[in-house]
Amino acid sequence: MTKQIIAIDADDTLFDENTAVRLYINYYHGFEHTEADYLVEGPFDNYWERIWNVNPEKMTQMYEEFAHSTYKRDLLPVQGAVSVLQNLQEKYELVVVTSRGESVVDITHQSLTAHYPDIFKNVHFVPLWGGDKKATKAQICNEIGATHLVDDSFEHCKLAADAGVSALLFGDYGWNRYQELPVGVIRTKNWESIWQILG
Repeated sequence: MTKQIIAIDADDTLFDENTAVRLYINYYHGFEHTEADYLVEGPFDNYWERIWNVNPEKMTQMYEEFAHSTYKRDLLPVQGAVSVLQNLQEKYELVVVTSRGESVVDITHQSLTAHYPDIFKNVHFVPLWGGDKKATKAQICNEIGATHLVDDSFEHCKLAADAGVSALLFGDYGWNRYQELPVGVIRTKNWESIWQILG
């Protein structure tokens, strides 16, 4: 029997990037932000720009510094992800579908190998930025036959649901907990919630 395919995002779904960004920015840019400061509700676009109170160019510069730091290289798994995914792989085929610039593709492979060995059948990098080729996670899900998408982005989940993919909006983040969910999108606070739905 062919297994259903679950597509899973990387940052803030598999890996706790939000905490790593906060710690990096506090250390290198002199902020004293707490976890609560990174839970303020607001749109995903330019989310950190508003927290850091900087212009878009400065925000991009600061994030790029983080993306090339050991903080990005050493991202830790989101609590509960490893054990739940180890159990889910018995029933489903698991793949990663993540938006990535070329500069962090190798780091992503290394992190997945280090923390999620032998769990994912494939990794798909979605070209959302840079170059002429564009795609969405919804398109990738349809191309690979994924029946589910687990992602912390409301926008990606909505597009997936519109494309007929069951979407699980992951995490209790400021950028994804204030929207009214459309049909086909289920809010899941943590990996235990994912297990209750898909296990």
